[in-house]
Parts: sequence; C-alpha cells; structure tokens
Amino acid sequence: MDFSDWLAEVSSQEYRIYIKRLSANDTGASGGHQVGIYFPKSVLGDIFPSLTPDKIQPDSFFKATVESHDLPEQTLRAIYYNQKTRNEKRITRWKDGVHYSPLQDHESTGSIAVFAFEADGASDCQYLRVWVCRHLGEEQLLESMIGNVEPGEVIYENGQTIFSGPLFRQPLNEESYPKEWNTNFPTGKEIVDYLFSKGFYSELSPDKRILKRRVKEFDLFKSVEASHVIPVIRNGFHDVDEFIFLANSILNRRKSRSGRSLELHLENIFKEEGLVNFGTQCVTEGNKKPDFLFPNCSAYHDQEFPSEKLRMLAVKTTVKDRWRQVLNEASKINVIHLFTLQEGVSLNQFKEMRSENVKLVVPNGKNNKKFHEDIREHLMSLDEFINETGREYDGFNSR
Repeated sequence: MDFSDWLAEVSSQEYRIYIKRLSANDTGASGGHQVGIYFPKSVLGDIFPSLTPDKIQPDSFFKATVESHDLPEQTLRAIYYNQKTRNEKRITRWKDGVHYSPLQDHESTGSIAVFAFEADGASDCQYLRVWVCRHLGEEQLLESMIGNVEPGEVIYENGQTIFSGPLFRQPLNEESYPKEWNTNFPTGKEIVDYLFSKGFYSELSPDKRILKRRVKEFDLFKSVEASHVIPVIRNGFHDVDEFIFLANSILNRRKSRSGRSLELHLENIFKEEGLVNFGTQCVTEGNKKPDFLFPNCSAYHDQEFPSEKLRMLAVKTTVKDRWRQVLNEASKINVIHLFTLQEGVSLNQFKEMRSENVKLVVPNGKNNKKFHEDIREHLMSLDEFINETGREYDGFNSR
C-alpha cells in the first residue's frame, strides 16, 4: 500500500494515532533487557481502559499488523505491571508470529513509526495498524502534514484531528516575551537570541543547557504562535482555500524554525563558553556550506594554515539516512564531528560512521545512555567538544 493512501485510511475519529521516532531502546539497539516500543502509561490507559490498578497485572490481547512491510497479522498483549516495585504499562510479543519486524530491527533506529489503534476510548483496542517509514520520502510526506517529528517527541491524537492540520500539541504556557512579537512574528533566530539574552539555564552544563533551551524555545514559539493564530481560527474561514493557506503557513513557519534551531543554540552556547573562534555556513568545495568550521572560514581557505588544525562540526537533529550528507562538506578535514539529538544508532551504522571518520557528538546524560554500551565510549559530549576545541584555538583571532 502507498503511504499516502494508508494515511488517508487512518485519518478518522475511529483511530487513536501515536507517532514517534524509534529510539535505540525501542528497537533493541541499545542492548538493554527491555526490548519493545515505549508508550506513555497515559496513552495505553486511554487505548486499553481495562488496564486499571484495581486488578493485579491486568492484560488485554489484540490483533496487529505492520502494513508498511506486509507482515502477517500478530496477536499482541497490552499489560499493566503493577506489582512490587513496577508500575508501568507495556505492549509485548512484538516478535511473536513473525521472523522479522522493522520495529525490532536495529537499523530502524531513528525512523518515524505511526501506530494507528482502532479505539473509541470506551472499550479496549481490538486492532492496531503500524507503518514504519521506509525512506526519507515517506518521512517528509508525513512531516509536511503534521510538522517535524523530533527525537524524544511523541504525538498522540485521534486520526481526524492529527492529519487535518497543524496541532497545538501541548497546553499553552503563559510566557513573557517582547510585545512587538504579537504584531510581527519573530524569526527562529530572534527567539533563540532572546533566550540567550535572558540567560535561561546558563548555570547548567552545555549538554543539559541545549536540551532545556530547545524545550523552552518551542514552548515560547507556541505561545507566540497561539497569539497570532487562535484569533484567526475563532473568526472562522470564508472557504477551504483560506483554511489550507493558514495551515500551510503554520507548518512552513514551524519547519523554518526547526530547520536551524540546533545551529543557533549551539552558536550561542559556544559564545557563552568562550569558544568564539568559529565560522558558520562557510563556502567550501563544490559550494558546500558546513554548519561550523573552526577556527574560521578564512583559515580553511588559507593554504598556509595547517589542515590538521581545522575542525568541522555538522549538525543533524537525526542522523539515520542523513549522516552521509556531511561527508564531502569540507574535504580538507579528515575527522568530521557530527552533533545529533537522535536517541541511538545501530552498531552497523555506527561502524559505517567510524569507517568514514565521523565522530558523533551527543548531549551527555539521557541521550547518551540510549546508545549501545559498545558505542558510548566512542561518543563525545558537547562539553568535551567545546573544551577540546577551545584548547586547540585559544588565542586565535576569529573572523
């Protein structure tokens, strides 16, 4: 089945849609003992209302199929572990009845998965339809409809709502921001710079700071967005074209904001940490534009500057199917540092990265722990990258 046709079929009130990027914990690539897709307890409680705490380890069996890969129908089990120290709800038996599942394939780590539960909220779900995006084209199609799906983010809503236009996914926060933003929508850079100027989370390590600021930035963005969009929605639309135009403008603005968000945050954190010797979007061979070059653009093009002292940092929110894009962005640099928020990669993919001299830079902490233990020792934290790069270029005048 074509993905667009599949999405059309599940775009109804009959389905509860759960969307996420598969983490290494989900696919088993982290090497952990608990292998299986993570669903928040509140989500499974909504889909399987019989899983209540007044019973001991209640469960519910239902049919499921992964339609993106034409897998045979399976019988899965939803269970509420509520004895002793455990208090969690899970879906199990993902491997039963099939010799292969993309949901348990390490190479699927980072892919977007869409779970369509046939559920009315009154009785337990009886059927689940799953689609794991098979390539970037399918991910781009989905994100063109609902906005970017970032690592660690989950989207849950009924099918009619989720695919009918942009969602205001979380309760709006009452944020203070410049009043002029209510008239002129700020650029992504203006929002990131505002957080920087206010010193949000500046007391935290760079690794924790970038994760906290990204969340804060999106909350602030949504508050400004609401001030612009909700009055328009309340006033209604003259025709369908007017509604579609508004929906597209919202999605385009969100994609624009997300597109350079990480680079902008990193740029400000570098400055806060005293790492000021870098160039952004420098033009290199073949008119390529790497995200960051150290110590600067001029040094890269200076034939007398030692190439072994040059450093590049590429930035990708997710690296699956995207990491190869950075390999030829700066041919004079042997080792490519790549910053990502993706929650793990497969051992095979990591082996490929190492063979191409790609070194992953990952925020230390929760993100780091979602990588396989054989990979963790080879990861570089953002704090380590800043300190190591700062020592290399201490005293060099940036341009």
